[in-house]
Amino acid sequence: MAHNSAYSAIEIDDDDLRNATELQFQNFSSSNTATATPTGNIASATSTPQSQQTGVGASAIFDTNRANQEQNANQPIWSVAYYAKFFDVDTSQVMERCFASVIPKDNFLEVMGGRPDLYGPFWIATTVIFVLFVTSSIVDSINAYINKTIYSYDIFQMTFAFGTIYTYAFLVPLMVWGATKYFGCQPDLLEMLALYGYALTIWIPVSVLSVIPIELARWILLGIGAGLSGVFLIRNMYPVVSRAEAQIAKIILILVVIFHGALALVLKYKFFAFNAAPVAPETPSS
Repeated sequence: MAHNSAYSAIEIDDDDLRNATELQFQNFSSSNTATATPTGNIASATSTPQSQQTGVGASAIFDTNRANQEQNANQPIWSVAYYAKFFDVDTSQVMERCFASVIPKDNFLEVMGGRPDLYGPFWIATTVIFVLFVTSSIVDSINAYINKTIYSYDIFQMTFAFGTIYTYAFLVPLMVWGATKYFGCQPDLLEMLALYGYALTIWIPVSVLSVIPIELARWILLGIGAGLSGVFLIRNMYPVVSRAEAQIAKIILILVVIFHGALALVLKYKFFAFNAAPVAPETPSS
């Protein structure tokens, strides 16, 4: 009996423990259920306005950005924001266009893919100005050393290079564009500026090699530079100029060649006409 009572007591204790465990599990689940439901309701009640507010805020931000983009796209032509899209190119695109201008075997307008830029023309023109000044200063210093005179750089060379190159890179294409526009050729001003700007690329290596103290070599370099850039301009401008009458088209092309030849001669006699040889001393007059 004692064994049975003890056994039953143990049985009861096990049942009590099992019931207590089950009761605890049930209480835990019910407490979670009881507390989770209102908590979820509170969270949904409180988070719903926040999500709505967040959605409204995000849409307002996107709408603002979209409005800003449309506003930038519709900027007037005299504003800075209007020209931002014309500088949207990377280094590989600029280098590809530079090579296409130095070796004019492909249609440059197709190389640009209908996306002409102002970034390349501006920096190419600026680089040509810098290289012209540096190379002419180097040759002047060589002349001063050979002639045993004191060298002093001429800042007028820089200002003259600025005026010459920027005039050719921006003012001349503007004039050509105006003439072709007047005669109904329907030119694109940005494409015209890109053509003239990238046509200056060849003058960078020509300017560097002009340090060679051989006059014939300088003339040959000048001819190569003028020839390649001239072919590049004529080949890519002809489809536009040919939309006018035949006589008008010839006159415009002749003017383009004249402007181009004038640039080459100015570069030759202002920057490439240096003779790195000792100057013979002047004989005193009797």
